[in-house]
Amino acid sequence: MSFAGGLFYHQSLDQTARAAARSASSNARNAKTQVQFLESEIERLLMITEALWSVLRDQHGYDDDELVRRVADIDLRDGRLDGKVAKSEPIECQNCGKKLGRRRATCLYCGSAVASDLFKR
Repeated sequence: MSFAGGLFYHQSLDQTARAAARSASSNARNAKTQVQFLESEIERLLMITEALWSVLRDQHGYDDDELVRRVADIDLRDGRLDGKVAKSEPIECQNCGKKLGRRRATCLYCGSAVASDLFKR
């Protein structure tokens, strides 16, 4: 390889490395923005949850022990006390009986509307 060819090769590698670094930096900024958004959403949901619990406790007489029991019951639905909600099983079309993904709005097989459950994951 000639001197000029080698120089061009190294400049090309340098440009490629700089482009990769810019891309990685942009991806890191995007990921940071997404994490910040999710953190604020979690904080908002925690405040809503706390407000709802205070209404139930103050206006309906529930106590914290009842909440702890309910959380444990939900956690144990999959047989493990691991702090995670069990994933829902695939749903069944009420019209044709076929198994469907949990996020379908209509049946893939017969086109019927799929009843959704707000708390299914």
